[in-house]
Amino acid sequence: MLKGISGKTAIVTGAAAGIGAAAVRRLHAEGANVVAVDISQAGIDALQAELGDRVLAVCADVTSEEDTAKFFATTVEKFGSVDMFYANAGVESKVGTVADFDPDDFEKVFAVNVLGAFLGASAAMRQMATQPDRGKIVFTASIAGLKGDAGVATYVASKHAVIGMSKSLMKEAGPQGIRVNVVAPGVVDTRMMRPLEEGLAGLAGIDVETFKGAMSAAVPMGRYAEPEEIAATAAWLLSDEVPYMHGEVVTVGGGLWP
Repeated sequence: MLKGISGKTAIVTGAAAGIGAAAVRRLHAEGANVVAVDISQAGIDALQAELGDRVLAVCADVTSEEDTAKFFATTVEKFGSVDMFYANAGVESKVGTVADFDPDDFEKVFAVNVLGAFLGASAAMRQMATQPDRGKIVFTASIAGLKGDAGVATYVASKHAVIGMSKSLMKEAGPQGIRVNVVAPGVVDTRMMRPLEEGLAGLAGIDVETFKGAMSAAVPMGRYAEPEEIAATAAWLLSDEVPYMHGEVVTVGGGLWP
């Protein structure tokens, strides 16, 4: 068991599937109370039914300041504190060149990936500052936030923004006793990858299976990550196992980066 999680309370956004659902399961298994936040009611209701009364499903839009305030207030009302905040909600962008830039897609992606992270971090900082034991904040970024890739400039820019924000936030949070870190996955076998695979394969002029094979071959470990492997890293960062880890971007890419 990881130190400092059992009996504590976590909020996980983007909790209905993929990395978020895996994080809810992992934190619950470690003994935490977990508030599972997602815009998909069905997905988080299924998690609550699966895991039981230490999981609370809250349907919310992370791009809404009002919704964010409500899910933090609901968490404190139900469990008394917010000890861990995992800002995981994210969406993929359309695949296309910068020359074919889609402003509507840009607004959607930045609203969820960047504004959602800012709103959650702001609420977490205000709440944790009132708590004797303060707390920990972890963001899901991406290896795409550390480099560039053709065809996904909007997504890449959004994840660079998350990492940049975390670097400023850690300067503000550290003196208050609040730790801030980032997990940056490589390619992960989730629903989000399917439209990216199709779009990038089309951009390259190859079929999807060929693209997936090439993508796996580019990873030194020879495969995509499983969501549980990313969730395990997030749980570690949210625990008391690494009390001096602060302001770090932890890549989980099977050797894909650097």
